[in-house]
Amino acid sequence: MKISHFLSSVALVLSFASLANAQTANITPYIAKNLPASALNNIVNSERVFCYTVQMAPSGYQGYTLDQMALTGYCGMLGEEKSVFIKEFFQTPTNISEVSANCQIEPKIMLRFIRGIDATDVLFSDTCPSITVFYGGTMKSFNAAPAQKSLEAVSSVFAEGRIDFVSPALLNQLMPTGVAFSDEDKAMVGKQNSAQPVRNWETPSQNMPQAPQQQAPKGWNKLKN
Repeated sequence: MKISHFLSSVALVLSFASLANAQTANITPYIAKNLPASALNNIVNSERVFCYTVQMAPSGYQGYTLDQMALTGYCGMLGEEKSVFIKEFFQTPTNISEVSANCQIEPKIMLRFIRGIDATDVLFSDTCPSITVFYGGTMKSFNAAPAQKSLEAVSSVFAEGRIDFVSPALLNQLMPTGVAFSDEDKAMVGKQNSAQPVRNWETPSQNMPQAPQQQAPKGWNKLKN
């Protein structure tokens, strides 16, 4: 009996491994080599994709965050164009360079790919052309200089559609859009804004101590700890 259970477990593990390999079969090899299959599965088989605008959190920031960055707004939800994004940035090897670049990533647009209750976040930066994937508390940046024009288009289009982000929990929403639709929701947002947290990129304080200037790290990923 124990042997049969053991064999069943082995078969399950092998089946899962085969499934994981199938999920990453069309992914750019360099990306697939550097990311967990589960992170890529969330992207390729995502059920919803939400867009947010982000930036590096300033000193004293107390507002909403996404992967430890200041969440500055909501910029929509991807529909059928999701497949175009995946093809452009994850399934076209010529758009990803394996050569390190010496520039600093400036956070702009974050796409959250959601599957079930799991999610993978992808940061797009056009000034230092890159995509940075956040999953399970880890992150990996990829040099996307060959796709810089596509990155610029992504940043421009979604930044134009930005609206203020409101916590979905405050609005009793299941989907993390953070958009107030009803008059009741808007009234709640108004009350919340009267005591909103510090957001230093909007109203910089002259009295707030400035963080000491540090020499910019060399290499591709400024976000790396």
